[in-house]
Amino acid sequence: MKQLPFLNDAADPQRPAIIVPVQAASAEDIARQCSAIADIGVVDVIEWRIDPLIGRDSVIDCVADGSSQGAVAIDPQKLAEAVLGLAVHVSTAGLPVLITLRTGFEGGSADVSEDIYTEILRAVITGLPEKSGISEAPGGAAGVTWALDVEIDRRGAAELIDLAHDQGLSVVASHHNFAQTDSPEALATTFTRMAAAGADVAKIAMMPVTRADVAELLRATALAEETLEIPVLGIAMGQLGRTSRVMGADFGSCATFAQLGQASAPGQIAVADLAGIIDRLYG
Repeated sequence: MKQLPFLNDAADPQRPAIIVPVQAASAEDIARQCSAIADIGVVDVIEWRIDPLIGRDSVIDCVADGSSQGAVAIDPQKLAEAVLGLAVHVSTAGLPVLITLRTGFEGGSADVSEDIYTEILRAVITGLPEKSGISEAPGGAAGVTWALDVEIDRRGAAELIDLAHDQGLSVVASHHNFAQTDSPEALATTFTRMAAAGADVAKIAMMPVTRADVAELLRATALAEETLEIPVLGIAMGQLGRTSRVMGADFGSCATFAQLGQASAPGQIAVADLAGIIDRLYG
């Protein structure tokens, strides 16, 4: 099983990394949640979901567009600046941070176009404190490693992957289907396409309708892990997909997502429960 590239060298390559999302929209709540994640002592990576920030007056500059009655224009640079202003609160946990922007199609809360999605992430990437992908946490704490999630089906995905690499960030390419599970052929093609695009990690999350869907997702993940040079991650969502979250590492997944409070996707397991199971299974 290949390891996430933004983990430290001390991480156990046989044990799946545990990633926990933070979806708070205020500085105080972000700091509180990140502190709780650090205190629990079993989380390897924070996924910072920045899509909940969209829609808040404090982080979006909406300007009336005279060309279309009632329309507004989102200023992606203003949003990115607000996100970057909150980054210090995420870094206080001292854990690697995966920055993720999800729209409704991928299960997120951002309502932005393809172009705005790309512009926001471009500005965030170039505006991080250190271009190496590592910034110093406040109070002299150890440096924090930043990584970026990019939805592979976006028009600007290739540009964002290249830009992130230019700035020293690792990239998790992702693909979601909240309605069903892609065919085995499509799953294999997507994993391969992610690697060909230069992603450092290939992640696919599917919604199973039958138990056979879960088996197909796990099989596709195992085959990708065997054939690709990068780490892979396959998730079957919902109650039916629990096996992929608990024992995904047996099928080649480098990590699993858990929740501390609010889940970011259907079927996430409480982090304390999942960590206990992983301890028993993988040591």
